[in-house]
Amino acid sequence: MNTPHSKDQEPKRSPGRPKRLEQDAPMNELILQTASRLFMEYGYEPVSLQQIAKVCGVTKASIYYHFINKSQLFTAAVTSMMGMARSSSLRIMQQEDLPLYDRLVTLAEVKLRFPHGDFETIMREAGGSLSQDQREEIRLSEEKIHDILVDAFRTGIDKGEIRHVQPLLMAHTLASMLMLGNREISKDFGTSPADLAREIIDMFWNGVSVGAKVSQS
Repeated sequence: MNTPHSKDQEPKRSPGRPKRLEQDAPMNELILQTASRLFMEYGYEPVSLQQIAKVCGVTKASIYYHFINKSQLFTAAVTSMMGMARSSSLRIMQQEDLPLYDRLVTLAEVKLRFPHGDFETIMREAGGSLSQDQREEIRLSEEKIHDILVDAFRTGIDKGEIRHVQPLLMAHTLASMLMLGNREISKDFGTSPADLAREIIDMFWNGVSVGAKVSQS
C-alpha cells in the first residue's frame, strides 16, 4: 500500500540554510548591503557577524552559510560597494554631452550624499585580518573607479577642457579631496552635499582647467 510522504521524512536542512535556492541571491545581497553599511559607518573591528545578522533579521548561521568568516564578508561587501560606485561613476562620466566640469560636480554630489567613515582608516583597521589576496582584491576594485576618472581626464585633455596634467594624478587628487569632503559632511556642520560638492570641484577645477577660474555663483 502506498503511503503519502510526511514532512517528517524530508531531509533536514543545516541551520541557517535558505529553504529554496532562489533565495540565495536576495539573501546574499541583503547581507552584503547591510555589512557594507555597518562596516563603513562603524569600522571593521566594532562590527560583528552577530550584529550584521541581527540587522538583516536572520541567524548568525545564515551569515556563515554565505560567507566563511568576517574577513571574507568584509572583502565581498567592500568590493560589492565599490562595484556599485563604479557603475554609478561610469553612468555619470559617460554623459559626454555635458561639460566635464558639470559631470564632476554631479559625481562629487553623489559621493558626498552618502557619508561614511574614513575608508583608509577602516582599511588599516581591517588590514591585519585580511589575507594578501583579499587586500589585493579590494585594491583592484578601487583602481577600477579611478580608471573611469583617468579616461574622463584624458578625454578632457584631448578636448582642451583641462591642462596636460597626469590623469592618474588628477584622479587620485580628486578622490582625496572627496574623502576629505566626506569627513566634513560626517561632522554635520550643516553644509549640504550639493554645496560642498561644488566647492570641492571648483577648487580642483581651478587647478587643472585651461581657462579662467570657475564662478562661485
